Amino acid sequence: MAKATVPNYLLLTYLLIHLLLPSYLSETITLYKPEDILDAARSQCLVLFPHENLTKWKKDILQLLADVSFGNESSVLFGTVNTDNFIWPNGRELNLEGSKTMGNYFLIFKRIELDRTCLLLPETNIPIPSVATYNLTSFVSPDVLDDIVQFINTNCHTFRNEEGQLTVAGIHRQHILENLFKVPKTKENKNLDHKQEDESCMIGENDNAKKCENRDEHITNAKTQNKYVDTKSELQKCDRIQLSELSSPLQFFQEFVSLSKPVIITGAIKQWPAFTKWTRAFLHDRYGDIKIHIKMTSDGIYEGVEPKSIWRDESEKEIPKAVLEKLPYPDLVVVRPASREILFSDFLDLVENISQGKVKDISAYLEYSSIADYFPELQEDITEMEFFRNILELKHLNLWLSDGNTLGKLHFDPFDNFLCQISGVKELLLFEPHDNSKLYEAHIQEAVLSYNQSSHTFHRTTLLESTSMVMSPVDISDPDLKRFPKFADLQPLNCTIQAGEVLYMPAFWWHEVQSKPNVSEHRNMAVNFWYEPFLTREFPCPECSLDVNPKYFHLL
Repeated sequence: MAKATVPNYLLLTYLLIHLLLPSYLSETITLYKPEDILDAARSQCLVLFPHENLTKWKKDILQLLADVSFGNESSVLFGTVNTDNFIWPNGRELNLEGSKTMGNYFLIFKRIELDRTCLLLPETNIPIPSVATYNLTSFVSPDVLDDIVQFINTNCHTFRNEEGQLTVAGIHRQHILENLFKVPKTKENKNLDHKQEDESCMIGENDNAKKCENRDEHITNAKTQNKYVDTKSELQKCDRIQLSELSSPLQFFQEFVSLSKPVIITGAIKQWPAFTKWTRAFLHDRYGDIKIHIKMTSDGIYEGVEPKSIWRDESEKEIPKAVLEKLPYPDLVVVRPASREILFSDFLDLVENISQGKVKDISAYLEYSSIADYFPELQEDITEMEFFRNILELKHLNLWLSDGNTLGKLHFDPFDNFLCQISGVKELLLFEPHDNSKLYEAHIQEAVLSYNQSSHTFHRTTLLESTSMVMSPVDISDPDLKRFPKFADLQPLNCTIQAGEVLYMPAFWWHEVQSKPNVSEHRNMAVNFWYEPFLTREFPCPECSLDVNPKYFHLL
Protein backbone atom coordinates (compact mmCIF):
# COMPACT_ATOMS: atom_id res chain seq x y z
CA MET A 1 0.00 0.00 0.00
CA ALA A 2 1.47 3.39 -0.98
CA LYS A 3 2.05 5.85 1.84
CA ALA A 4 0.22 9.15 1.80
CA THR A 5 2.29 11.98 3.28
CA VAL A 6 1.35 15.32 4.75
CA PRO A 7 2.57 18.16 2.50
CA ASN A 8 5.29 20.28 4.11
CA TYR A 9 3.23 23.44 3.69
CA LEU A 10 0.51 21.91 5.85
CA LEU A 11 2.95 21.25 8.67
CA LEU A 12 4.35 24.76 8.35
CA THR A 13 0.86 26.27 8.36
CA TYR A 14 -0.04 24.51 11.57
CA LEU A 15 3.22 25.52 13.22
CA LEU A 16 2.53 29.15 12.31
CA ILE A 17 -1.02 29.01 13.68
CA HIS A 18 0.25 27.53 16.91
CA LEU A 19 2.80 30.31 17.32
CA LEU A 20 0.30 33.08 16.68
CA LEU A 21 -2.68 31.67 18.63
CA PRO A 22 -1.39 30.08 21.85
CA SER A 23 -4.47 31.09 23.84
CA TYR A 24 -6.75 29.42 21.29
CA LEU A 25 -4.91 26.14 21.71
CA SER A 26 -5.09 26.15 25.48
CA GLU A 27 -8.85 26.60 25.32
CA THR A 28 -9.52 23.86 22.77
CA ILE A 29 -7.44 21.06 24.31
CA THR A 30 -9.55 19.04 26.76
CA LEU A 31 -8.05 17.86 30.03
CA TYR A 32 -9.44 14.42 30.88
CA LYS A 33 -9.79 13.17 34.44
CA PRO A 34 -9.75 9.41 35.22
CA GLU A 35 -13.55 9.26 35.52
CA ASP A 36 -13.90 11.13 32.20
CA ILE A 37 -11.64 8.58 30.52
CA LEU A 38 -13.67 5.67 31.87
CA ASP A 39 -16.89 7.20 30.60
CA ALA A 40 -15.53 8.04 27.14
CA ALA A 41 -13.67 4.74 26.68
CA ARG A 42 -16.96 2.82 26.70
CA SER A 43 -17.47 3.92 23.12
CA GLN A 44 -14.33 5.74 21.97
CA CYS A 45 -10.54 5.55 21.91
CA LEU A 46 -8.61 8.38 23.59
CA VAL A 47 -5.22 9.79 22.53
CA LEU A 48 -3.94 11.85 25.46
CA PHE A 49 -0.70 13.72 26.04
CA PRO A 50 0.64 14.18 29.59
CA HIS A 51 -0.60 17.60 30.68
CA GLU A 52 2.29 18.23 33.05
CA ASN A 53 4.76 17.83 30.20
CA LEU A 54 2.86 19.56 27.38
CA THR A 55 5.40 21.65 25.51
CA LYS A 56 4.66 23.77 22.49
CA TRP A 57 5.84 21.23 19.91
CA LYS A 58 3.73 18.53 21.52
CA LYS A 59 0.71 20.80 21.23
CA ASP A 60 1.54 21.14 17.55
CA ILE A 61 1.43 17.39 17.09
CA LEU A 62 -1.72 17.00 19.17
CA GLN A 63 -3.60 19.66 17.23
CA LEU A 64 -2.42 18.32 13.88
CA LEU A 65 -3.62 14.83 14.74
CA ALA A 66 -6.95 16.07 16.10
CA ASP A 67 -7.77 18.54 13.34
CA VAL A 68 -6.26 16.93 10.25
CA SER A 69 -5.28 13.27 10.49
CA PHE A 70 -8.30 12.26 12.59
CA GLY A 71 -10.52 15.29 12.10
CA ASN A 72 -13.25 13.14 10.53
CA GLU A 73 -12.87 10.21 12.93
CA SER A 74 -15.55 10.40 15.63
CA SER A 75 -14.33 7.22 17.32
CA VAL A 76 -11.10 8.89 18.53
CA LEU A 77 -10.82 11.70 21.09
CA PHE A 78 -7.73 13.87 21.66
CA GLY A 79 -6.67 15.78 24.72
CA THR A 80 -4.41 15.76 27.77
CA VAL A 81 -4.26 13.94 31.09
CA ASN A 82 -2.42 14.49 34.36
CA THR A 83 -0.37 11.32 34.80
CA ASP A 84 1.17 12.43 38.11
CA ASN A 85 -0.79 10.84 40.96
CA PHE A 86 -3.27 9.36 38.48
CA ILE A 87 -5.69 7.05 40.29
CA TRP A 88 -8.61 5.17 38.71
CA PRO A 89 -11.97 5.36 40.54
CA ASN A 90 -11.42 1.80 41.82
CA GLY A 91 -8.17 2.85 43.51
CA ARG A 92 -5.78 1.33 41.00
CA GLU A 93 -2.84 3.31 39.72
CA LEU A 94 -2.14 4.00 36.07
CA ASN A 95 0.33 1.40 34.85
CA LEU A 96 2.55 2.96 32.23
CA GLU A 97 5.03 0.06 32.17
CA GLY A 98 8.09 2.30 32.41
CA SER A 99 6.86 4.86 29.86
CA LYS A 100 7.67 7.81 32.11
CA THR A 101 11.35 6.95 31.81
CA MET A 102 11.13 7.43 28.06
CA GLY A 103 10.87 11.18 28.38
CA ASN A 104 8.45 12.31 25.68
CA TYR A 105 5.43 10.10 25.11
CA PHE A 106 1.68 10.10 24.69
CA LEU A 107 -0.95 7.59 25.79
CA ILE A 108 -3.70 5.74 23.99
CA PHE A 109 -6.58 4.57 26.17
CA LYS A 110 -8.21 1.86 24.09
CA ARG A 111 -11.96 1.49 23.83
CA ILE A 112 -13.26 -0.83 26.53
CA GLU A 113 -14.77 -4.09 25.36
CA LEU A 114 -17.66 -4.36 27.78
CA ASP A 115 -18.28 -7.63 29.57
CA ARG A 116 -21.84 -8.31 28.46
CA THR A 117 -21.78 -11.91 29.68
CA CYS A 118 -22.47 -11.13 33.33
CA LEU A 119 -25.34 -9.05 34.67
CA LEU A 120 -24.04 -9.04 38.23
CA LEU A 121 -20.56 -7.56 38.43
CA PRO A 122 -19.20 -6.34 41.79
CA GLU A 123 -18.92 -2.58 42.15
CA THR A 124 -15.15 -2.92 42.44
CA ASN A 125 -15.00 -4.66 39.07
CA ILE A 126 -14.85 -1.47 37.03
CA PRO A 127 -13.61 -2.11 33.48
CA ILE A 128 -10.34 -0.27 32.90
CA PRO A 129 -9.14 0.51 29.37
CA SER A 130 -5.87 -0.91 28.17
CA VAL A 131 -3.13 1.66 27.67
CA ALA A 132 -0.57 1.88 24.88
CA THR A 133 2.32 4.37 24.87
CA TYR A 134 4.25 6.01 22.06
CA ASN A 135 7.68 7.54 22.54
CA LEU A 136 7.99 10.84 20.67
CA THR A 137 11.05 12.43 19.13
CA SER A 138 11.57 16.18 19.32
CA PHE A 139 11.56 16.49 15.53
CA VAL A 140 8.42 15.36 13.75
CA SER A 141 9.02 14.72 10.06
CA PRO A 142 6.35 13.45 7.66
CA ASP A 143 7.69 9.92 8.09
CA VAL A 144 7.47 10.17 11.88
CA LEU A 145 3.95 11.56 11.63
CA ASP A 146 3.02 8.62 9.43
CA ASP A 147 4.35 6.27 12.11
CA ILE A 148 2.30 8.05 14.78
CA VAL A 149 -0.86 7.83 12.68
CA GLN A 150 -0.31 4.13 12.05
CA PHE A 151 0.24 3.57 15.77
CA ILE A 152 -3.09 5.23 16.51
CA ASN A 153 -4.78 3.24 13.73
CA THR A 154 -3.49 -0.02 15.17
CA ASN A 155 -4.63 0.69 18.72
CA CYS A 156 -7.89 2.46 17.93
CA HIS A 157 -8.95 0.23 15.00
CA THR A 158 -9.10 3.19 12.63
CA PHE A 159 -7.99 3.58 9.01
CA ARG A 160 -6.66 7.10 8.40
CA ASN A 161 -3.59 8.54 6.73
CA GLU A 162 -1.76 11.74 7.73
CA GLU A 163 -4.04 13.89 5.60
CA GLY A 164 -7.16 12.48 7.24
CA GLN A 165 -8.24 10.40 4.28
CA LEU A 166 -9.31 6.78 4.54
CA THR A 167 -6.59 4.29 3.74
CA VAL A 168 -7.17 1.63 1.10
CA ALA A 169 -8.06 -0.81 3.91
CA GLY A 170 -10.44 1.76 5.35
CA ILE A 171 -12.17 2.22 2.01
CA HIS A 172 -12.51 -1.55 1.69
CA ARG A 173 -13.98 -1.84 5.21
CA GLN A 174 -16.44 0.97 4.48
CA HIS A 175 -17.50 -0.71 1.25
CA ILE A 176 -18.05 -4.01 3.08
CA LEU A 177 -20.22 -2.48 5.81
CA GLU A 178 -22.28 -0.50 3.30
CA ASN A 179 -23.00 -3.55 1.13
CA LEU A 180 -23.88 -6.32 3.58
CA PHE A 181 -26.40 -8.77 2.18
CA LYS A 182 -30.02 -8.28 3.21
CA VAL A 183 -32.89 -10.66 2.58
CA PRO A 184 -35.07 -9.32 -0.26
CA LYS A 185 -38.52 -8.36 0.93
CA THR A 186 -41.65 -10.04 -0.39
CA LYS A 187 -45.05 -8.38 -0.56
CA GLU A 188 -46.56 -10.62 2.09
CA ASN A 189 -45.15 -12.23 5.19
CA LYS A 190 -47.53 -14.34 7.24
CA ASN A 191 -47.24 -17.12 9.79
CA LEU A 192 -49.25 -20.11 8.61
CA ASP A 193 -48.97 -23.86 8.69
CA HIS A 194 -45.99 -25.49 7.03
CA LYS A 195 -46.49 -27.42 3.78
CA GLN A 196 -45.46 -31.03 3.69
CA GLU A 197 -42.87 -31.59 0.96
CA ASP A 198 -43.60 -35.20 0.00
CA GLU A 199 -45.70 -37.21 2.42
CA SER A 200 -45.38 -40.34 0.30
CA CYS A 201 -41.80 -40.80 1.51
CA MET A 202 -42.47 -42.10 5.01
CA ILE A 203 -40.80 -44.80 7.02
CA GLY A 204 -42.94 -47.87 6.55
CA GLU A 205 -44.08 -46.93 3.06
CA ASN A 206 -42.42 -49.96 1.43
CA ASP A 207 -43.57 -49.18 -2.10
CA ASN A 208 -41.76 -45.89 -2.05
CA ALA A 209 -38.73 -46.94 -0.01
CA LYS A 210 -36.35 -47.35 -2.93
CA LYS A 211 -37.38 -44.06 -4.52
CA CYS A 212 -36.97 -42.23 -1.22
CA GLU A 213 -33.65 -43.87 -0.49
CA ASN A 214 -32.25 -42.77 -3.83
CA ARG A 215 -33.32 -39.20 -3.24
CA ASP A 216 -32.38 -39.30 0.45
CA GLU A 217 -35.94 -38.31 1.28
CA HIS A 218 -37.11 -37.55 4.77
CA ILE A 219 -40.03 -37.57 7.16
CA THR A 220 -41.38 -34.90 9.42
CA ASN A 221 -42.41 -35.24 13.01
CA ALA A 222 -45.41 -32.97 13.55
CA LYS A 223 -44.26 -32.13 17.08
CA THR A 224 -41.08 -30.50 15.77
CA GLN A 225 -42.43 -29.09 12.55
CA ASN A 226 -41.68 -25.44 11.85
CA LYS A 227 -44.82 -23.57 10.82
CA TYR A 228 -43.28 -20.35 9.52
CA VAL A 229 -44.18 -20.18 5.86
CA ASP A 230 -45.87 -17.79 3.50
CA THR A 231 -48.50 -19.56 1.42
CA LYS A 232 -49.17 -16.62 -0.87
CA SER A 233 -45.59 -16.01 -1.91
CA GLU A 234 -42.76 -18.46 -1.49
CA LEU A 235 -40.08 -17.79 1.06
CA GLN A 236 -36.88 -16.32 -0.24
CA LYS A 237 -34.32 -19.07 -0.71
CA CYS A 238 -30.57 -19.20 -0.31
CA ASP A 239 -28.50 -18.82 -3.42
CA ARG A 240 -26.99 -22.10 -4.61
CA ILE A 241 -23.62 -22.46 -6.28
CA GLN A 242 -21.77 -25.44 -7.74
CA LEU A 243 -18.25 -26.04 -6.48
CA SER A 244 -17.11 -25.87 -10.10
CA GLU A 245 -18.36 -22.27 -10.28
CA LEU A 246 -15.90 -21.13 -7.60
CA SER A 247 -12.78 -20.03 -9.43
CA SER A 248 -10.75 -19.01 -6.38
CA PRO A 249 -10.85 -18.39 -2.62
CA LEU A 250 -10.88 -14.67 -3.43
CA GLN A 251 -14.15 -15.07 -5.31
CA PHE A 252 -15.84 -16.81 -2.37
CA PHE A 253 -14.49 -14.22 0.06
CA GLN A 254 -15.70 -11.28 -2.03
CA GLU A 255 -19.11 -12.68 -3.00
CA PHE A 256 -20.12 -14.29 0.29
CA VAL A 257 -17.82 -13.90 3.31
CA SER A 258 -17.31 -10.14 3.07
CA LEU A 259 -21.00 -9.60 2.30
CA SER A 260 -22.20 -11.82 5.17
CA LYS A 261 -24.24 -13.71 2.58
CA PRO A 262 -25.44 -17.29 3.18
CA VAL A 263 -25.06 -19.70 0.28
CA ILE A 264 -25.53 -23.41 -0.39
CA ILE A 265 -22.59 -25.13 -2.11
CA THR A 266 -23.23 -28.31 -4.07
CA GLY A 267 -20.64 -30.83 -5.20
CA ALA A 268 -18.18 -29.92 -2.46
CA ILE A 269 -18.25 -32.97 -0.17
CA LYS A 270 -19.72 -35.91 -2.11
CA GLN A 271 -16.22 -37.33 -2.45
CA TRP A 272 -15.77 -37.53 1.33
CA PRO A 273 -15.13 -41.11 2.57
CA ALA A 274 -17.59 -40.30 5.36
CA PHE A 275 -20.55 -40.86 3.02
CA THR A 276 -19.80 -44.54 2.52
CA LYS A 277 -17.76 -45.26 5.61
CA TRP A 278 -19.80 -43.80 8.49
CA THR A 279 -22.47 -46.48 8.60
CA ARG A 280 -24.20 -47.41 11.82
CA ALA A 281 -22.26 -50.67 11.92
CA PHE A 282 -18.90 -48.94 11.48
CA LEU A 283 -19.57 -46.32 14.15
CA HIS A 284 -20.97 -48.96 16.52
CA ASP A 285 -17.93 -51.21 16.14
CA ARG A 286 -15.25 -48.50 16.12
CA TYR A 287 -16.56 -46.14 18.82
CA GLY A 288 -19.17 -48.14 20.70
CA ASP A 289 -17.17 -48.28 23.93
CA ILE A 290 -16.52 -44.55 24.31
CA LYS A 291 -18.59 -42.39 26.64
CA ILE A 292 -20.37 -39.46 25.07
CA HIS A 293 -22.55 -36.62 26.32
CA ILE A 294 -26.01 -36.53 24.74
CA LYS A 295 -29.02 -34.22 25.03
CA MET A 296 -32.60 -35.41 25.42
CA THR A 297 -36.11 -33.96 25.29
CA SER A 298 -39.56 -35.50 25.18
CA ASP A 299 -40.65 -33.85 21.94
CA GLY A 300 -37.54 -33.17 19.85
CA ILE A 301 -37.57 -29.43 20.54
CA TYR A 302 -34.21 -28.09 21.66
CA GLU A 303 -33.56 -24.78 23.43
CA GLY A 304 -37.06 -23.40 23.10
CA VAL A 305 -38.33 -20.45 25.13
CA GLU A 306 -41.42 -20.96 27.29
CA PRO A 307 -43.23 -19.42 30.29
CA LYS A 308 -41.40 -19.66 33.55
CA SER A 309 -44.74 -20.22 35.29
CA ILE A 310 -44.96 -23.86 34.12
CA TRP A 311 -41.76 -24.72 36.00
CA ARG A 312 -41.65 -25.97 39.59
CA ASP A 313 -38.27 -24.96 40.91
CA GLU A 314 -36.75 -27.50 43.27
CA SER A 315 -33.21 -26.17 43.12
CA GLU A 316 -31.71 -24.62 46.22
CA LYS A 317 -30.21 -21.70 44.32
CA GLU A 318 -32.18 -18.74 43.07
CA ILE A 319 -31.22 -16.24 40.44
CA PRO A 320 -30.08 -13.07 42.26
CA LYS A 321 -32.74 -10.37 42.50
CA ALA A 322 -30.33 -7.81 41.05
CA VAL A 323 -29.97 -10.00 37.94
CA LEU A 324 -33.69 -10.71 37.69
CA GLU A 325 -34.42 -6.99 37.67
CA LYS A 326 -32.18 -6.56 34.63
CA LEU A 327 -33.90 -9.25 32.56
CA PRO A 328 -36.26 -7.77 29.95
CA TYR A 329 -38.29 -11.02 29.90
CA PRO A 330 -38.28 -12.29 33.51
CA ASP A 331 -41.36 -14.42 32.85
CA LEU A 332 -39.60 -16.54 30.21
CA VAL A 333 -36.92 -19.23 30.34
CA VAL A 334 -34.71 -20.91 27.74
CA VAL A 335 -35.26 -24.65 28.14
CA ARG A 336 -32.00 -26.56 28.06
CA PRO A 337 -32.41 -30.27 27.28
CA ALA A 338 -31.70 -32.99 29.79
CA SER A 339 -28.23 -34.49 29.49
CA ARG A 340 -26.83 -37.95 29.99
CA GLU A 341 -23.47 -39.69 29.83
CA ILE A 342 -23.90 -42.82 27.74
CA LEU A 343 -21.89 -45.31 25.68
CA PHE A 344 -21.88 -44.42 22.02
CA SER A 345 -23.18 -47.89 21.17
CA ASP A 346 -26.15 -47.40 23.52
CA PHE A 347 -26.84 -44.03 21.91
CA LEU A 348 -26.87 -45.55 18.42
CA ASP A 349 -29.26 -48.26 19.64
CA LEU A 350 -31.47 -45.62 21.23
CA VAL A 351 -31.60 -43.61 18.00
CA GLU A 352 -32.60 -46.69 16.03
CA ASN A 353 -35.27 -47.69 18.56
CA ILE A 354 -36.72 -44.17 18.51
CA SER A 355 -36.79 -44.20 14.70
CA GLN A 356 -38.55 -47.56 14.63
CA GLY A 357 -41.12 -46.49 17.19
CA LYS A 358 -39.93 -48.94 19.83
CA VAL A 359 -39.15 -46.05 22.19
CA LYS A 360 -41.66 -43.22 22.42
CA ASP A 361 -41.83 -39.75 23.94
CA ILE A 362 -38.09 -39.22 23.83
CA SER A 363 -35.61 -37.56 21.51
CA ALA A 364 -31.85 -38.07 21.76
CA TYR A 365 -29.28 -35.80 20.15
CA LEU A 366 -25.51 -35.79 19.93
CA GLU A 367 -25.04 -32.09 19.18
CA TYR A 368 -21.89 -30.01 18.58
CA SER A 369 -19.74 -32.91 19.75
CA SER A 370 -16.03 -32.27 19.14
CA ILE A 371 -14.71 -34.68 16.53
CA ALA A 372 -11.12 -34.02 17.65
CA ASP A 373 -11.95 -34.97 21.25
CA TYR A 374 -14.27 -37.95 20.75
CA PHE A 375 -13.70 -39.28 17.23
CA PRO A 376 -10.23 -38.06 16.14
CA GLU A 377 -9.78 -40.67 13.40
CA LEU A 378 -12.92 -39.43 11.64
CA GLN A 379 -11.06 -36.27 10.70
CA GLU A 380 -9.35 -38.33 8.00
CA ASP A 381 -12.72 -38.88 6.29
CA ILE A 382 -13.61 -35.19 5.93
CA THR A 383 -11.72 -32.14 4.73
CA GLU A 384 -12.04 -28.40 4.95
CA MET A 385 -13.42 -26.62 1.92
CA GLU A 386 -10.46 -26.17 -0.43
CA PHE A 387 -11.76 -22.77 -1.49
CA PHE A 388 -11.78 -21.64 2.16
CA ARG A 389 -8.64 -23.18 3.59
CA ASN A 390 -6.36 -20.70 5.41
CA ILE A 391 -8.75 -17.77 5.03
CA LEU A 392 -10.28 -17.77 8.53
CA GLU A 393 -9.14 -19.46 11.73
CA LEU A 394 -10.84 -22.80 12.39
CA LYS A 395 -12.12 -22.96 15.98
CA HIS A 396 -14.30 -26.09 16.20
CA LEU A 397 -15.13 -29.19 14.14
CA ASN A 398 -18.33 -30.85 15.37
CA LEU A 399 -20.50 -33.91 14.76
CA TRP A 400 -24.31 -33.75 14.92
CA LEU A 401 -26.30 -36.99 15.05
CA SER A 402 -29.91 -37.79 15.95
CA ASP A 403 -32.96 -39.78 14.90
CA GLY A 404 -33.72 -36.75 12.72
CA ASN A 405 -36.93 -35.41 14.21
CA THR A 406 -35.43 -32.43 15.99
CA LEU A 407 -36.09 -28.71 15.98
CA GLY A 408 -33.36 -26.34 17.16
CA LYS A 409 -35.12 -23.11 18.09
CA LEU A 410 -34.24 -19.60 16.95
CA HIS A 411 -30.70 -18.56 17.92
CA PHE A 412 -27.40 -17.33 16.49
CA ASP A 413 -23.82 -18.59 16.68
CA PRO A 414 -20.81 -16.22 16.91
CA PHE A 415 -18.91 -18.24 14.29
CA ASP A 416 -18.74 -18.40 10.53
CA ASN A 417 -20.20 -21.82 9.80
CA PHE A 418 -19.88 -24.46 7.09
CA LEU A 419 -22.68 -26.96 7.79
CA CYS A 420 -22.07 -30.17 5.85
CA GLN A 421 -25.01 -32.58 5.53
CA ILE A 422 -24.10 -36.28 5.43
CA SER A 423 -27.52 -37.92 5.76
CA GLY A 424 -31.04 -36.62 6.07
CA VAL A 425 -32.17 -33.05 5.52
CA LYS A 426 -31.85 -29.82 7.46
CA GLU A 427 -34.26 -27.03 6.75
CA LEU A 428 -32.91 -23.79 8.13
CA LEU A 429 -34.87 -20.58 8.34
CA LEU A 430 -32.45 -17.67 8.58
CA PHE A 431 -33.03 -14.09 9.72
CA GLU A 432 -30.52 -11.35 8.99
CA PRO A 433 -28.41 -9.97 11.87
CA HIS A 434 -28.54 -6.28 11.01
CA ASP A 435 -31.21 -5.09 13.47
CA ASN A 436 -31.25 -7.45 16.41
CA SER A 437 -33.87 -5.45 18.27
CA LYS A 438 -36.34 -7.13 15.90
CA LEU A 439 -35.28 -10.50 17.30
CA TYR A 440 -35.40 -9.08 20.86
CA GLU A 441 -31.87 -10.17 21.67
CA ALA A 442 -31.27 -10.24 25.42
CA HIS A 443 -30.21 -12.23 28.45
CA ILE A 444 -32.91 -14.84 29.18
CA GLN A 445 -32.88 -17.03 32.28
CA GLU A 446 -32.09 -20.68 31.66
CA ALA A 447 -33.81 -23.80 32.94
CA VAL A 448 -32.84 -27.42 32.41
CA LEU A 449 -35.03 -30.47 31.96
CA SER A 450 -34.43 -33.42 34.26
CA TYR A 451 -34.83 -37.01 33.10
CA ASN A 452 -35.91 -39.91 35.30
CA GLN A 453 -34.24 -43.03 33.91
CA SER A 454 -36.54 -45.34 35.90
CA SER A 455 -39.84 -43.88 34.73
CA HIS A 456 -38.42 -42.53 31.43
CA THR A 457 -40.12 -39.19 32.06
CA PHE A 458 -39.02 -35.57 31.83
CA HIS A 459 -39.66 -32.96 34.50
CA ARG A 460 -39.50 -29.18 34.67
CA THR A 461 -37.99 -28.69 38.10
CA THR A 462 -34.65 -26.90 37.74
CA LEU A 463 -34.33 -23.18 37.13
CA LEU A 464 -30.74 -22.03 36.69
CA GLU A 465 -28.88 -18.94 37.85
CA SER A 466 -27.34 -18.59 34.41
CA THR A 467 -28.74 -16.80 31.38
CA SER A 468 -28.69 -17.48 27.66
CA MET A 469 -27.27 -14.78 25.41
CA VAL A 470 -27.94 -16.19 21.93
CA MET A 471 -31.61 -17.23 21.96
CA SER A 472 -34.56 -15.19 20.74
CA PRO A 473 -37.71 -15.07 22.91
CA VAL A 474 -39.82 -15.08 19.73
CA ASP A 475 -41.52 -18.36 18.85
CA ILE A 476 -41.53 -18.14 15.07
CA SER A 477 -44.13 -20.91 14.77
CA ASP A 478 -46.61 -18.77 16.72
CA PRO A 479 -45.14 -15.30 17.31
CA ASP A 480 -46.73 -13.03 19.88
CA LEU A 481 -46.75 -9.90 17.75
CA LYS A 482 -48.39 -7.85 20.48
CA ARG A 483 -45.36 -8.40 22.66
CA PHE A 484 -42.79 -8.63 19.87
CA PRO A 485 -44.21 -6.38 17.11
CA LYS A 486 -40.88 -5.65 15.39
CA PHE A 487 -40.54 -9.29 14.43
CA ALA A 488 -43.32 -8.81 11.86
CA ASP A 489 -40.91 -6.73 9.76
CA LEU A 490 -38.49 -9.58 9.22
CA GLN A 491 -38.30 -11.76 6.14
CA PRO A 492 -36.91 -15.28 6.58
CA LEU A 493 -34.52 -16.97 4.19
CA ASN A 494 -35.07 -20.68 3.54
CA CYS A 495 -31.79 -22.58 3.32
CA THR A 496 -32.66 -26.28 3.03
CA ILE A 497 -29.73 -28.64 2.52
CA GLN A 498 -29.84 -32.25 1.37
CA ALA A 499 -27.19 -34.91 1.92
CA GLY A 500 -24.01 -33.92 0.10
CA GLU A 501 -24.69 -30.19 0.30
CA VAL A 502 -22.98 -27.51 2.37
CA LEU A 503 -24.48 -24.35 3.82
CA TYR A 504 -22.18 -21.43 4.43
CA MET A 505 -23.87 -19.46 7.22
CA PRO A 506 -22.08 -16.28 8.32
CA ALA A 507 -21.74 -15.51 12.01
CA PHE A 508 -24.67 -13.98 13.90
CA TRP A 509 -27.35 -14.95 11.38
CA TRP A 510 -30.34 -16.05 13.42
CA HIS A 511 -31.54 -19.52 12.47
CA GLU A 512 -34.03 -22.20 13.40
CA VAL A 513 -33.14 -25.72 12.28
CA GLN A 514 -35.67 -28.40 11.40
CA SER A 515 -33.94 -31.77 10.96
CA LYS A 516 -35.49 -34.68 9.09
CA PRO A 517 -34.10 -38.21 8.84
CA ASN A 518 -32.87 -40.21 5.92
CA VAL A 519 -35.39 -42.97 5.23
CA SER A 520 -32.96 -45.84 4.75
CA GLU A 521 -30.73 -45.07 7.76
CA HIS A 522 -33.34 -43.52 10.07
CA ARG A 523 -30.97 -40.77 11.15
CA ASN A 524 -29.79 -37.23 10.51
CA MET A 525 -26.05 -36.66 10.48
CA ALA A 526 -23.97 -33.57 9.80
CA VAL A 527 -20.58 -32.10 10.58
CA ASN A 528 -19.83 -28.43 10.82
CA PHE A 529 -16.76 -26.23 10.76
CA TRP A 530 -16.93 -23.19 13.05
CA TYR A 531 -14.49 -20.37 12.25
CA GLU A 532 -13.46 -17.19 14.01
CA PRO A 533 -15.90 -14.79 12.30
CA PHE A 534 -14.82 -12.31 9.69
CA LEU A 535 -17.58 -9.94 10.79
CA THR A 536 -18.23 -9.72 14.50
CA ARG A 537 -20.01 -7.72 17.19
CA GLU A 538 -20.63 -7.59 20.92
CA PHE A 539 -23.55 -9.57 22.34
CA PRO A 540 -26.10 -9.61 23.75
CA CYS A 541 -26.48 -6.12 22.34
CA PRO A 542 -29.53 -5.41 20.16
CA GLU A 543 -28.08 -2.11 18.97
CA CYS A 544 -24.60 -3.41 18.11
CA SER A 545 -23.78 -3.74 14.41
CA LEU A 546 -21.45 -6.05 12.56
CA ASP A 547 -17.93 -4.82 11.90
CA VAL A 548 -14.78 -6.35 10.52
CA ASN A 549 -13.04 -8.50 13.10
CA PRO A 550 -9.70 -6.83 14.01
CA LYS A 551 -8.06 -10.25 13.69
CA TYR A 552 -8.70 -10.02 9.95
CA PHE A 553 -7.68 -6.42 9.22
CA HIS A 554 -4.86 -7.89 7.14
CA LEU A 555 -7.49 -9.14 4.67
CA LEU A 556 -8.69 -5.61 3.91
